[in-house]
Amino acid sequence: SSPTTPLPTPEPTKAPSSPPTSPPTNHPVTPGFGYCSDDPAMECLTVDACSCATAPLEAIFERSRHLQVKCSSLSRKICRRTAECQWNGRRAGCGAAATPPPTNGVTSPPPTLNPTSKPTPSPTSAPVECKCLGLPTPSPTDPPSNRPTPLPSPGPTPEPSTIPPSSAPTNVPSKAPTPQPSPGPTPAPTSAPTNAPSNVPTPMPSDETTSPPSKQPTSPPTSAPSLPPTLPPTSPPTSNPTNSNSYGSGPFVSIESSSELVTIPRPQNPGSRSQTNCPHVQVGLKNWHDPSTWSSSSIPATGESVTLPENSKVIINQAVSEELDLITVPSSSELIFGENAGGAAITLDVAGMDVQGALRAGSETCVYDTELTITLHGNRPADLDIYGKSPTATPTFKGISVYGGIISMHGKRHFPTWSRLAESVPIGQNYLLLQEQINWEAGQKVLLTTTAVHDSRDWHRNEVLTIDFVVDSPIPGVVGSAVHFTSSTIYDHIANPGYQAEVGLLSRNIKIQGAADDSEPTDPDTGGCNGNWHFGVNFKPCPWTHTTGFGGHIIVHAGGKGYMEGVELYRMGQTNVLGRYPFHWHQLGNACSDCYFRANSIHRSFYRCISIHGSHNTTVSENVAYDINGYCYYLEDGVEEDNTISFNLAAHIHPVSNVVADSGGGQTITPFVQSRDLILPADSTASGYYITNLHNDIIGNAASGGWAGFALPVLHSPIGANRDVNMRPGNRLTKVFDGNVAHSTGWWWSHAGAFYSGGSLYYNSGNETLLEYNAGRDQSKGSRSPCLVDKCSENNNCDAYCYEGQRAWYKLTNNKVFMTASPSLNSWSGRMEVIRFEAHDVALGMEALEDGFGIDQLLVECRSGEAWVLPGSRPDYVSGNGFFWYDTGQGHIISNSTFRNCGARNVNNAYDTSPTRGCDTNTINGCSSGSTVWGFLTHSDQFTPELMQATSGIVYEDCGRRFKLADFADDNSPSSVSGRAQNWIDKDGSASGLNENTIIASGLA
Repeated sequence: SSPTTPLPTPEPTKAPSSPPTSPPTNHPVTPGFGYCSDDPAMECLTVDACSCATAPLEAIFERSRHLQVKCSSLSRKICRRTAECQWNGRRAGCGAAATPPPTNGVTSPPPTLNPTSKPTPSPTSAPVECKCLGLPTPSPTDPPSNRPTPLPSPGPTPEPSTIPPSSAPTNVPSKAPTPQPSPGPTPAPTSAPTNAPSNVPTPMPSDETTSPPSKQPTSPPTSAPSLPPTLPPTSPPTSNPTNSNSYGSGPFVSIESSSELVTIPRPQNPGSRSQTNCPHVQVGLKNWHDPSTWSSSSIPATGESVTLPENSKVIINQAVSEELDLITVPSSSELIFGENAGGAAITLDVAGMDVQGALRAGSETCVYDTELTITLHGNRPADLDIYGKSPTATPTFKGISVYGGIISMHGKRHFPTWSRLAESVPIGQNYLLLQEQINWEAGQKVLLTTTAVHDSRDWHRNEVLTIDFVVDSPIPGVVGSAVHFTSSTIYDHIANPGYQAEVGLLSRNIKIQGAADDSEPTDPDTGGCNGNWHFGVNFKPCPWTHTTGFGGHIIVHAGGKGYMEGVELYRMGQTNVLGRYPFHWHQLGNACSDCYFRANSIHRSFYRCISIHGSHNTTVSENVAYDINGYCYYLEDGVEEDNTISFNLAAHIHPVSNVVADSGGGQTITPFVQSRDLILPADSTASGYYITNLHNDIIGNAASGGWAGFALPVLHSPIGANRDVNMRPGNRLTKVFDGNVAHSTGWWWSHAGAFYSGGSLYYNSGNETLLEYNAGRDQSKGSRSPCLVDKCSENNNCDAYCYEGQRAWYKLTNNKVFMTASPSLNSWSGRMEVIRFEAHDVALGMEALEDGFGIDQLLVECRSGEAWVLPGSRPDYVSGNGFFWYDTGQGHIISNSTFRNCGARNVNNAYDTSPTRGCDTNTINGCSSGSTVWGFLTHSDQFTPELMQATSGIVYEDCGRRFKLADFADDNSPSSVSGRAQNWIDKDGSASGLNENTIIASGLA
């Protein structure tokens, strides 16, 4: 078969000629709603629902054949009203009996069954009076619009030498798992995650820790709101609740119950500082505001360039009112920010800084407490070339250049810098509950990430809110903190036992920013551009806009050192200017092994977050990034190794210059070539993490939005300043890739996995000084061959063959994906060992087109029952597939894995009689009618069978269609992508359902 033949497309690529004419099929149930008691032996109960004239209520049951059925930890018959009921100003438990309010003669319709919904555990409290919010419920038959109402373009909130990499890795990944019979699904872990903070509250005893996700869907909004989520709040502060009952009775999600299968690590609490070694209290300091400090006997004036005296330490402990040009710190001197005894903020406005000595604010053992803001000024130069270089844009131009010196800044240590919801947040709520206890402060700004399927400038569901007050341990032993805001939420945000939205702290007391009047782009996207159809809509960013953002930057180079924590970087990064990022370690080799960038925030960046460039053994940890142009956490040339990228959050990532790799359902995408407004063509697939070399520690990170969440592009050779280094970055072995989460991504292409191992970056054959990027399947420049022997150094030939016995696997453990309308993980090449992987609310659990994948303990929940919120509101255009066997590059083993609510439900796939099996085509959380657990592109009916794949320990939970032969043509057809030479050994018969050693070929397919 032709390896370039397009694979089956899991979703329509064009708009339907007309919207569906009938609503989704619902199964009638008795009016009311039910819940299960904590005792699994108890039967499900039914109580009266709260009726409301302004918002019809809907009772939603999970997999319910009858209302009176036995409960179990894997099948909980629970419902939730789509219109939230209120009690004493807060949500009442949906399991509480309710007295209907007067309806003025209007009667609510009886509740209907949503076939794919999940349960929401409900309390058994005494009856209470319910009051409805009166939120409108969109009709499931409303036709999709071609383009969602765009949000306003987000504005400011109110407020090269060659360095060889480290030696080749010596680790040998464990072998691909051998299929063994399994009696059932692998149980969820019962112990707390490793590296969890010591002060995490202990959850109340419950059998729900290992239960499947249980939140019910709420109706998705039909259009974007009229106000962007980052506008300043206007509502008054809320009052402090007097007791924990104000927050209801759950269900709540703790760290221990936040995943069903995987273990997501969390950082250690750093504890308090001893306040020692404070640079601003040492003797012999010279005061910036003392005229005797300066040779001119006068304080530096506006517009003046300033050089500190040699062999001196100058302290700034009050605001500098003059806007200066360039400040130079000689190698023998230091510029130190002191605490302002009067409590007033310290400000410094400057065009640039040349730090050859040291720039300090606090130290690792001395937290800096004063509010400090450094504002960098300068206009975008007009002489930038196709390589992103300019004689004007020197390292000190609108930036802090640490040239052989030290930058050491240590703001207040807020821990954790980001957490996850402990309970879903509905529209109109002015507080949220977090899994962990925090030390955030009133007045700080907080990011609440989207849990919608799509995320872009045009259409997103992120929110930035201002803290009013924080309540510690509002529900002792269950919830870490309650954060109250000065305004209410305008979107829903999900938290269930399978996945939860992230909440990140954006504010810090040390702030380095680009000036408001010369940083913002002057060419915003005005909207109205169309591209390929995705799930009923065809809008896309207007290309070649947002090209002129020009914020500040920090670069550490020429042997410099960088130690940054508790710092906020705002309006930083210079679009398409090479090396001008919010923070940049540049060509430091192993000389900065103790350097770190941790507990900081980067938001409204015009070019990336942090670049690790030609540098090794650095640490990037516990940072929060939001609203970013281009790849965020960025390994620049492919030679960077032994770095630690851990516990970071990346959210709302945009393609540079709004040039996005927007494609349909085929395997290929037209390559992008370097240009003046796209100096790295790979930025057409800008994602939260850009991992060009897997020999780094990638641990506990989260990605929300972006073309993908984690991009693993293939480089056959390094690029940029390191292009002559003799190595193949694409073949380097993984160190640790563990505990990472991605969601709300993969929109722009049906193969853009949330974890995407693909896309090739290389120099153009016609002009070897320009880069070219192929985002799709590239079988020449995009192949990986992980090998225990470094062929580049052994044979001086990176293309040398890796023989049997030398081959290795990339190893990925404990990763998770949710709310993604594409594959959870897609790899075009490179053998992988994937151990413990969760996928919830996805189009496809996983796909791989390179043989040698070993997949153990995979959980794919194609539909959890949560509402799918996406442009056009047509989740029924999105597949609900488990795993596809392709026609080439197979040889996979899948063991001890569970598929839940996958595959379309129809009369021809009744492997069981459950009326809720799989997913139907409803417009709340349905799936496309062609969905299947297993898809085949090949089978064997007349040629010698080849055992291309193997399974054992497969479990189906409420699945619809299990097998589908895709794109097959018989002998009388002109062509077929199917190789017709495939066989599948089902070691224990768990996949086939025969429960004995089985070969699945044409007879069963």
